[in-house]
Amino acid sequence: MALDATAQAAFVSQIARYQTMLRSYIISLMPGVDGVDDVLQQTNLVIWEKRDKFREGSNFQAWACAIARFEVKSHRRKMLRFGGLMLSEDLADTLAQHSELPPGEVDERHEALGRCLNRLRESERELINHRYFAKGTLEDLAVRCDRPVESLRVTLFRIRAALRKCINGELAVNRARP
Repeated sequence: MALDATAQAAFVSQIARYQTMLRSYIISLMPGVDGVDDVLQQTNLVIWEKRDKFREGSNFQAWACAIARFEVKSHRRKMLRFGGLMLSEDLADTLAQHSELPPGEVDERHEALGRCLNRLRESERELINHRYFAKGTLEDLAVRCDRPVESLRVTLFRIRAALRKCINGELAVNRARP
């Protein structure tokens, strides 16, 4: 049964609400792999095509993540056919199981990430922005900064570890508040 205009608008609102979370989820399943935007776009297309199958009142986030997980697997198969490197399917499945957070916690984590990013030094923020938001490669940045690529990788690892610790600390403080 097709959705009426009001239901379609509400459904589009749900899709829009979870874009940041879906993109983060896809990145967590495809760390360091190109194609995140393509997988997100395909996920959105499949979500829209299957909109009649979504049950109002059920967990949209979990439903959308399940679709994203299948799209990541499909992308993985395509990449392997063309000789691309990807995580093993077992590891990707394990990451997927641990990546699904209850509604609200994604927003909480996103806000904590914003606060933690603001605490980084400018050079660290620039490295994070280049790695996750710019279209350039680490090799490009290494040439621009006159640093070895491996040094940038190590720095990124340390920054991500610091961000993870900061986010967990922020969440613990927020949960301790009455």
